[in-house]
Amino acid sequence: MAEIDESTVFTLTPNASFQALGEGAVILMIDSGQLYTCNETTEAFLKMIDGRRNFGAILDLLIAEFDADRQTLTRDFLPIAGELRSEGIIEIR
Repeated sequence: MAEIDESTVFTLTPNASFQALGEGAVILMIDSGQLYTCNETTEAFLKMIDGRRNFGAILDLLIAEFDADRQTLTRDFLPIAGELRSEGIIEIR
């Protein structure tokens, strides 16, 4: 599996349907019918994924949203990205 760094560009997999709810989100895996619920942090990350922005650009946007430093957000969001990827929700473009 490829390493995630600031140049990594993500996209939702075609099998994932994402719906933001304002205080969290839900993801439906179309093939399996599996439903995931997300907290506000994961929702914020998923809303930034557009298939064009790299992880570094997403971090830049999240810095403003969460009023946190880059090092903290990198430490917090790398595992989230890895988990979403391992669950087949996002993929590297």
